[in-house]
Amino acid sequence: MEKSIGDLKINGSGSSAGGKYDSVIIKGHGDISGDLDCIYLKINGHGNVDGNVMADSVKVNGNNLINGNLEAGKVKINGMVEINGNFSVEKAETYGSINVDGDCNAEFFKIEGTFAIEGLLNAGELELSLYGSSKAREIGGEKITVKKKGKYDFLGLKGIISGGRGKGLTADIIEGDDIYLENTHAKVVRGNNIELGPGCEIEQVEYKDSFKQDEKAAVDTHKKI
Repeated sequence: MEKSIGDLKINGSGSSAGGKYDSVIIKGHGDISGDLDCIYLKINGHGNVDGNVMADSVKVNGNNLINGNLEAGKVKINGMVEINGNFSVEKAETYGSINVDGDCNAEFFKIEGTFAIEGLLNAGELELSLYGSSKAREIGGEKITVKKKGKYDFLGLKGIISGGRGKGLTADIIEGDDIYLENTHAKVVRGNNIELGPGCEIEQVEYKDSFKQDEKAAVDTHKKI
């Protein structure tokens, strides 16, 4: 097993090679070239990693770009994060904006803000509180909750994150056991128990046990399977 080479700290502005560390802390602006393997990653400010990231715990306050995959046990983000790969995590909370070029897999995923996931968003439990336009190609989970929220202002992000005036959530397929949706546009919603709140536009609903539809939700067809 590769041995860790201690801690990495960047204060102000700086850069470093990747490697295996105990903790990595960036305060200000830091660039890391190569894969990063650590127990704890904390970014206050702006951090760029040109490679894959593996960590037990990740905490971001500000902006973070990962030019690769992110695999972690626990992730908390306050700000904006871009992952140019896949995102695999046991528990994640994001407050702001997250973009993932690949797939996203989690046991528990809470998002307050906006997101864009080009592949599959899959979690045991999804809590999505949206303040503007968000998208994923496919969404799957045991319990999926999508709610439209109002004005959002975090770290000066008002204006970047719409005050709820966007299209809401857009997806091709949403599939789960228990599903509640608001302000969602999808081709197919499939599950055991489905409830559509206001602002939904769904082409087809397929349900096993129960289906409820708000008067301000539009559904082309629905059927029990």
